[in-house]
Amino acid sequence: MNNIIEDQIDECCSSAMRAKQSRRNIFIRLWLKAYRYTCRWNELRKTANTMARLNPAQLKDIGLTREDIKRDYSRPFWR
Repeated sequence: MNNIIEDQIDECCSSAMRAKQSRRNIFIRLWLKAYRYTCRWNELRKTANTMARLNPAQLKDIGLTREDIKRDYSRPFWR
C-alpha cells in the first residue's frame, strides 16, 4: 500500500517539476527573444548613425541616397 501512495506522490511531484521546468523554459525563451531584438535594434542604430555621417559623394559610391537611409532605418526594429 505504501508503494502505491509513494508512487502517486512521486508522479505528482515529477509532473509539478516538469511544469516548473516548462515555465522556466518559456521565460528563458522570452528573455532570449527580447535580447536578440535589442541586439538587432542596436546594430541597426549603429549602422544608421554611421551612414548618417557619410557625405553625399560617399553615399553615391555605395549606391545609396539619404532617402534610402531614412526609409530603411526609420522602420521599427521588429519589422
